[in-house]
Amino acid sequence: MAVRTTFPFLTKVSGYVPIPIFKHAAESGARMGSYAQQSIERYKSIMVHESEPKPTLFANVLNGGADSLTDAEARLEAGGYIVAGSDTAAITLTYLVWAVCKDKDIRNQLVAEVGSLPNSFNDQDVRKLSYLNHVVDETLRLYPAVPGALPRAVPPEGAVLAGHRLPGGTTVSTQAYSLHRDPNTFPNPYR
Repeated sequence: MAVRTTFPFLTKVSGYVPIPIFKHAAESGARMGSYAQQSIERYKSIMVHESEPKPTLFANVLNGGADSLTDAEARLEAGGYIVAGSDTAAITLTYLVWAVCKDKDIRNQLVAEVGSLPNSFNDQDVRKLSYLNHVVDETLRLYPAVPGALPRAVPPEGAVLAGHRLPGGTTVSTQAYSLHRDPNTFPNPYR
């Protein structure tokens, strides 16, 4: 039922579109709207039942005071969080597994380190695995989920970056792909 109230046009579109790929896209959009609505409702319930709810991105979206988003805007933001959080993690983990499996030495060293964990390990134990952390860092360096530019606006008052004055309102960006393969920064950037 949440799908109809969240994105009614997608529910209607999926019923009338004869081309399967477009119909599937509309159905996926409707499901995403439903997931977003469920996430918001779940967080609102937590906020009501807990005296000090854990701060999350939803807290900022839903409790912005005078700057609070409308329900429709909050659903769109929630949908963006869901896509950004799931796709980026899936892409990164896919590359991590691929990169580890293609290099026998890396794989063996990683398996040995992970094998040293106690049977009842916790997240603190995993944080101490230096080689695993290096593998994760290198995966993020070489295969970032978002390798392209991520433009940002300089605050109105301007800023100084690396000794250079940037006027307010200027759009700045860098992209990770070539930056993370620069031999001046990473002497053997593809290894």
